[in-house]
Amino acid sequence: MKNKLAPRRAMIRTSPDQILRPVVALDIDGTLGYYHEHFRRYAEAFLWRSISMDWDGTQPYWRLFGVSKARYREMKLGYRQGRMKRSMPVVEGSAELARKVRAAGAEIWVCTTRPYLRLDNIDPDTQFWLRQNRIQFDGMLFGENKYRDLVSMVGRNRVIGVLDDDPDQIVKANKAGIYGFLIDRDYNRRWDGKVQEINRGARIQDLEHAMKEFVDMCHIWKETNGV
Repeated sequence: MKNKLAPRRAMIRTSPDQILRPVVALDIDGTLGYYHEHFRRYAEAFLWRSISMDWDGTQPYWRLFGVSKARYREMKLGYRQGRMKRSMPVVEGSAELARKVRAAGAEIWVCTTRPYLRLDNIDPDTQFWLRQNRIQFDGMLFGENKYRDLVSMVGRNRVIGVLDDDPDQIVKANKAGIYGFLIDRDYNRRWDGKVQEINRGARIQDLEHAMKEFVDMCHIWKETNGV
């Protein structure tokens, strides 16, 4: 069941000069962190057997583990309650991406579908992981409709782009009127079902490529808006 609870923002920082800045939104799981690989290792320990990561994204993720959906949810709850999110390996270049985009004059908003209202530890675990990996950010949003909520909070004109590994989230970003970059992952390369819906977005090779794109877009936004 989708999380229909209200979104939340955390640690929103406002610049002393009160100048409005462009906004870049970054997803965490699968984008800045190796979530799927990390969860698979946890599931192997949980089930006492090895699990193949041969998943191309064309089937539901839970079916990869050869268990019922209820059993998968039990594993995922244990993963979250066990604070495993704190030890998820970071994708190399995540800290540099955030630092350089902020240095170019943008705000970094971390946007995640993690269900923080259902488990008390989700928010502190998320913030711990970001601090531990030195990923700078200016705002944080939780919720299934994170990009729509971001537009509501900061304004569509300020959001110059989002980076996510989930094609469905790119579609939602596009529907919210903002530009979405789909970071290249093995499990989203065969995703062809909604190509027309993401034609405003682009597939991005890696975080270095994303950093260059966002820095350029930031400069263009500032020139256009006289900042």
